[in-house]
Amino acid sequence: MMTNKINHKIVPYLWQLISLVISAVLFYLILANRAPNLLRPISMALRTGFGLVPITGLLLYLVFRIPNRAGNLIGMATTLSLFAMPLAGLWASGQSQSVAIGGLIPLTDAANYYNDSLRILTGQTISHFSAMRPFFPGLLSFLMTITGRNFMFSLAIITAIAAISIYYSVREVQRTHGTEVAVFLLIILFVYFRHHSGTSMSETLAVPLGTLGIILIWRAMEKQSENLAIFGLFITGFALNTRPGAMFTLPLILLWTGWVFRKKNKYISIRFLLGGTSIIILSFVLNSLYIRLLADPSGTAFSNFSYALYGLASGGNSYTYIMEQHPEVFLLKDPELSRTIYHLAIDLIIHSPDLFIKGAIHNWTMFFSESWYSAFSFLESENGIIYIVTHWTIYTLCALGFLKWLLKPTDQYSGLVVMASLGVLASVPFVPPTDAYRMRLYAASIVIFGLLPGMGLSLITTHLKIKLFSRSNSEFQESNMVAIFSALLVALVLGGTLIAKASSPPPPTFEILCPAGSDKIAVRFNAGTSINIIQEKEMFLDWMPNFHQGLFNRSVHSLADIQLIHYLESLTPHTSIFSSLDYLSNRQALIIAYTDQLPPPGTYIGLCGHWETDSSLKRFDIFFADNVTRVIEK
Repeated sequence: MMTNKINHKIVPYLWQLISLVISAVLFYLILANRAPNLLRPISMALRTGFGLVPITGLLLYLVFRIPNRAGNLIGMATTLSLFAMPLAGLWASGQSQSVAIGGLIPLTDAANYYNDSLRILTGQTISHFSAMRPFFPGLLSFLMTITGRNFMFSLAIITAIAAISIYYSVREVQRTHGTEVAVFLLIILFVYFRHHSGTSMSETLAVPLGTLGIILIWRAMEKQSENLAIFGLFITGFALNTRPGAMFTLPLILLWTGWVFRKKNKYISIRFLLGGTSIIILSFVLNSLYIRLLADPSGTAFSNFSYALYGLASGGNSYTYIMEQHPEVFLLKDPELSRTIYHLAIDLIIHSPDLFIKGAIHNWTMFFSESWYSAFSFLESENGIIYIVTHWTIYTLCALGFLKWLLKPTDQYSGLVVMASLGVLASVPFVPPTDAYRMRLYAASIVIFGLLPGMGLSLITTHLKIKLFSRSNSEFQESNMVAIFSALLVALVLGGTLIAKASSPPPPTFEILCPAGSDKIAVRFNAGTSINIIQEKEMFLDWMPNFHQGLFNRSVHSLADIQLIHYLESLTPHTSIFSSLDYLSNRQALIIAYTDQLPPPGTYIGLCGHWETDSSLKRFDIFFADNVTRVIEK
């Protein structure tokens, strides 16, 4: 009797593990596939196109309607395969974007995170940039450790983490609100995440964390579990420390859950508010502790928020506006720099409140526009009419989501979504949509962008008496996997960072012999970090890391800097590009080298050449290697 009871509890988790292993194998096979079959164009279309999204939604709907354990296996396998395809499409197309060259080489913010992960692996302090949000470079350093510093493999693991997190989350929504709402949420999260997969950006970690946090609270309301709700608040706070964004969601969600878990004849649970507040503070304390652990004493959390606040206070300008108006303050270092900018912003708000109001209105206007910076700009389409129709359909569903709660204010789920949405709206003036593309700054809260219109869809499906629509089923896919996976993910981020820092010895001390007048750097050439430019006459199928020169040149036109585009277009075949950390100067470098001179991966090498001195290109830290030489370890 006891044995049967134990087996009854173990078997579902064993099946979850089997499903996860099979799904991970499919995920890997899709990424490893280099054949010119149907999978390749589909993967490339799913990376950026919109035409296949409705068809994908229909397929997912059919898959998620499959019940029992078979449905769990097929649903997870389909979800992981879906998330693998845009990454495979990126590696097949070599598509450049503002933070990556040729589909891989990290640029700007992504390069900072990547090179700071290398700094952690050599016991050095991370830059002030990564010190603002150290959880992501910490996780990346651990993944680089277990993959032998293979950058591509590490990025694939992060994408798989996101896919698993989202799968478990949408299953919870399916149990309470049916398949239509669950699949709708999955599509929204997928379309948002696909633009970021394959890049070393903190958004790739914030999306799964933020999704898990809200869904933990979702499940807690169903189970009436205060402890689970408090854990969800912690994960939500952890996500917003990973990628700061709509911070006002935290207090509003806290107040709502305090109301949900109140005792009879009470307006709110003071005990829950105290516990929730404490656990949210803990997430910020952990962020500060890891800054102290990984950065030098001047590292400051959220220091760049002062830039955004000044832009808001000055009438809705960009975060770079402070650099134009007060370049002298950048002679200071953090934390004094941040304090000075905050002082200037607050002084401006006090003396010119009309500019502050103007800035807030500007940001809200952009949030609800049909521009590149609107709330659902990531749902872009190749067709302008489809894009407009999609936007207005989503906005209509959002309005219906608010209506659903107004019609039934005691609905815990609708109330949670509405409170979180109000938190997003309240945050918009302080998180300007125009400071980044496709709502990048809202990654930790993007699940709310799917749940609010999802509640509108739920209102429609519950009022339409159509047998085709599914109904909520609290027994469907009952498991604690959201809580388990959330705990494992936080442990991976926090513990993995400690392991990476503790287990990685400092690099050797090098001596490099270069011709007089040459600059020199020492780097470690790692697997999965480079792309190779091949001449047009060679016959092969373009796939990471090898691309024909013509394809590479077309790809770099997606970059944001015209001078960098011209520079990369001038590169000749048989050259390679990779990013690495110079162990002589602790400076990051975007390295151009001759392909045939590069050694096997995992090798320390010396490079003789020159740093790019053109003023329009200096910020990219380009180093052109005339030759590769051996390093002499002292």
